[in-house]
Amino acid sequence: MTYTSFSQALRDVADTLSSKAPRMKIALTALGSELPNSDLMQAASDVLGNIDPVIIGPEGLEGSIHHHANTLAQAHQIMERLLANGDIDGAVTLHYNFALGTTTATQIHSVASGRRMVLSSTTGSSDARRADALVKNALAGLAVADALGISHPTLGILNVDGAPAAERILQRLALTGFPINFAASSRADGGALMRGNDLIRAIPNVMVCDTLTGNLLIKLWSAGLSGGEVETTGCGYGVGLGPHQHAIVCIISRASGIATIAGAMQFCAQMAQREVIKRWQARWQHAQRVGIEQLLTRNAVVDDPSSTSTLNTQDSVPTPVKTVVDDEIHGIDILQLDQAQRCLWLQGIYAETGMGCTGPVLMIHHQNRADALKHLRTFLN
Repeated sequence: MTYTSFSQALRDVADTLSSKAPRMKIALTALGSELPNSDLMQAASDVLGNIDPVIIGPEGLEGSIHHHANTLAQAHQIMERLLANGDIDGAVTLHYNFALGTTTATQIHSVASGRRMVLSSTTGSSDARRADALVKNALAGLAVADALGISHPTLGILNVDGAPAAERILQRLALTGFPINFAASSRADGGALMRGNDLIRAIPNVMVCDTLTGNLLIKLWSAGLSGGEVETTGCGYGVGLGPHQHAIVCIISRASGIATIAGAMQFCAQMAQREVIKRWQARWQHAQRVGIEQLLTRNAVVDDPSSTSTLNTQDSVPTPVKTVVDDEIHGIDILQLDQAQRCLWLQGIYAETGMGCTGPVLMIHHQNRADALKHLRTFLN
């Protein structure tokens, strides 16, 4: 028996004797940060009392399981394998490409009021159409609130572009019997559309916003006290939720500091223990039963003119032979991403779509990069 497995066995015995629930095994991809690797190790060490960290990276942590990886791509492959095999309960990572349709929701703490609030979303993309994305972000936020044990969570929609259309769709969804408890703005005119004051004071239990706004807000909340150099508070960008997401993956950034990484690992463990994926599935399946997809289709043009796109106008094309995707092409608008993928498929180039920390990505094999760029330039121009 190795020292690591012996340490794990002792912790398991201690948990059994104290009648505690088993510790969650949470992986941390400990590389790719702008901060020293020792900071990531310190964050993992700080949560040892409540979590069993599993380190994926060039160096390990004494007493914890370690999987060696020299690159972030290798670390993500190991992470996905461990999740698929059930060897870990969740993972905290950075610069990870979720499938389109997956978005992240997190929890923030209001210094002004002392309240906590779920913010949905902060990375990823739940839908290419703006109002539809806000509606789906609302369901993701409610699922996280359910996992946090919030009974009858209140829901507010940040007054961004597309918010009025999203509010109307959610109101119609509520009329079908879907449980939505709308918050009221603290401003004199009230309503479920939230202003900046409501954001600062964390008026609703769940605040819905678009991904770009949410990402910026987390940056401000977590790195504001450091002058923007490092994220010092909070629990990162949250957990990925969507129809294609079956494992618990939580996101930090290259600028996340020790406290934020530790907070993200604790949040990840909480989401794993309280089965947030199942809670999202329950919310989405309920919404489907009462007609959410019909509501979204009916309102796509009427309520949100900016949502019109030609994503579905292309005929289906045969999928090329699948290859390893180890390179990325950025800079494609999300409304053109599916068409760009089809463009490459028509040329026999296998490509997958995803949503990374910097926006939409096409993932290809590195040997196909030159040909892919040539065809994409022709298509996009």
